Amino acid sequence: MAAKDDPSEEGSRSARAHKAILRATADLLDEVGFAAMTIEEVAARAGAGKATIYRRWPSKGALAMDAVVAEIGSPAPFPDTGSVVEDFRVQLRSAARIFNRPRVRHMLSGVIFEAQNNPELREAFLNRYMTPRRTRAKEALRRGIARGEIRPDLVEDVFFDQLLGALYIRMLVIGSPLNRRFTDELVDQVFAGLRQSTAR
Repeated sequence: MAAKDDPSEEGSRSARAHKAILRATADLLDEVGFAAMTIEEVAARAGAGKATIYRRWPSKGALAMDAVVAEIGSPAPFPDTGSVVEDFRVQLRSAARIFNRPRVRHMLSGVIFEAQNNPELREAFLNRYMTPRRTRAKEALRRGIARGEIRPDLVEDVFFDQLLGALYIRMLVIGSPLNRRFTDELVDQVFAGLRQSTAR
């Protein structure tokens, strides 16, 4: 039996508390949304103290985004298939499968809409969700540039807004399923424009 002051036992309790807080936060985001969610309710559901939550997360927005990320999972590295088009095709298919999960779609759409009028939540969304994913995507994009597949003077942010903007509009505004046909055609059309620009 571990002693009371055993660091491994303390670490195990801390990890369990961390998971319980994120799970309670995710449940509340799904049930009532970000605006109605309170730290008090998260603490009550997780069996944790408010002080514990505030020690781990600087804001309600940061906690919400960590709960969303935990629900979605860590961003997977882009596959290196030898073709930038195929890299993005595989990655968007994977993203579509995640976004098609009703709980994830509901949580993520709620957070994105709330972030428009909540600077704290918007910053947490960018730092904890969007930026890490764009960083990995840029690595794949630059491999394609290095191989001469796409033009080197493309504007990365515009490229991502084209690709991901279409994905989020379909998910958040239209509400249609993100099927393989849609993601494949989206990738083909965006990259077709880049390839055409090189054939001059």
